[in-house]
Amino acid sequence: MKKYIALSLIILTLGCSSEQTDQVLLEKDRLSLVKSLTSDKIIVWKFGKIGLRSAGVQDTTMPQYQQHLKELQSVSGNLSKMSAGQKDIPVTDMILMYRDYRRIKNFIIETDEDIFPPVLDGVTAVYGSPGEKQSFMQQVAKRSDADKVYLQNLEHAVLSVLVLATRDLGAELSLYECSKTQPDKLPDSEMKTLLQFVRGFLFFSNKFFYLSEDEISSNIKWLEKNKEVDLPYTRAFFNWGKLNNEQTHTAFHGLNHLFRGFDRLMMERAVDEERALDDFESFLADAHKLGIQNETVWSIESFVYIKRGKNEQAIASLGKLKNSALLSDAEKASIQESINYLKAREPDAKLNGVYDKYFISKIATRYVLATLAKVDWEKVLKENNVSHAEEILATIAQFKAISAGMQKMTSTETITDQGKSLKEKGGKILDKVTDFIK
Repeated sequence: MKKYIALSLIILTLGCSSEQTDQVLLEKDRLSLVKSLTSDKIIVWKFGKIGLRSAGVQDTTMPQYQQHLKELQSVSGNLSKMSAGQKDIPVTDMILMYRDYRRIKNFIIETDEDIFPPVLDGVTAVYGSPGEKQSFMQQVAKRSDADKVYLQNLEHAVLSVLVLATRDLGAELSLYECSKTQPDKLPDSEMKTLLQFVRGFLFFSNKFFYLSEDEISSNIKWLEKNKEVDLPYTRAFFNWGKLNNEQTHTAFHGLNHLFRGFDRLMMERAVDEERALDDFESFLADAHKLGIQNETVWSIESFVYIKRGKNEQAIASLGKLKNSALLSDAEKASIQESINYLKAREPDAKLNGVYDKYFISKIATRYVLATLAKVDWEKVLKENNVSHAEEILATIAQFKAISAGMQKMTSTETITDQGKSLKEKGGKILDKVTDFIK
């Protein structure tokens, strides 16, 4: 509670600043981000991750491990059962795990998961063969603190990408994983630039526009400085398998300009809209260089042409967009209304009501998420020699099952029904779940 009071005071102080500079607004975003990561979905995710990571603890004198050993083992135990072929968590096990979750919920909220071993240690402890466990323990014994920091940052980065593409987990958990990643702890590489785009995309999606702009600006500088670096993960991430490396650089450079343009468009200062239009024109230059014609290109063309007073070109692009199967009937009607206004040379004020910055940003965001949904992540991880790729993806699926089960447990009606079912079945398990049966 004290932490949030302090954060509120800092935000209030920043809000009173007479000069809303980029740096002041960026700091406000950073503080708001910390306050936003407190949802039940994130807490349950942390519960699952801490339970898995605790399975890899070698120093069993660790206070946090000893204090909550029983509750944390309920997670790793259920994951182990599921890895052995059990598809769903039985009702009794879910009730017991929810009971344990309630007991240590405050601990989960207040604890930094990175005090525990990396996820890979927990995965090996839960899924590994005896030989793999012994070999891995020898590797862990040689691991330095710097190695651990690097590994867990890499894990946060990979998970932020993987859960973003999972509809049932999605952007909320990906934002949490991004917030836990320290890009400066990663090597100056493709993984880092891809992570920074994901961070920028998520910050934009959650309306942290200054955080997003900061990440993407760093990315654009890196791409312009490292035009020869191979980008295999980026090709896989965006399903750009037909592009060569030079084309991949051009496409990714354009995509970064696109989302930085959206960031600036959502900001309130007049200078930001002009900078946004410059970004959009850079995006269009890259897209036209590659010969790309799609909904995102047409929507940005229309917006830029409207703002630059090029009505005929705007009408042509809007006409292409109106015929897209991705748009709803309401969106198509809105586009036709925009075309009518342009033909009648109506002012921007009327156009803004039917074809505005929120509409074009929604189209581009929809494109990115649809692209991610098509990627075979298991294949990508295996092709790039990511250790325990299959187990990592299986664990995410299991966490999804745990999250869904936990949500059911929060329903009084569900708990009562399950309690009655258990009463009817009888057995010693009743002694363990009496606090759920009314």
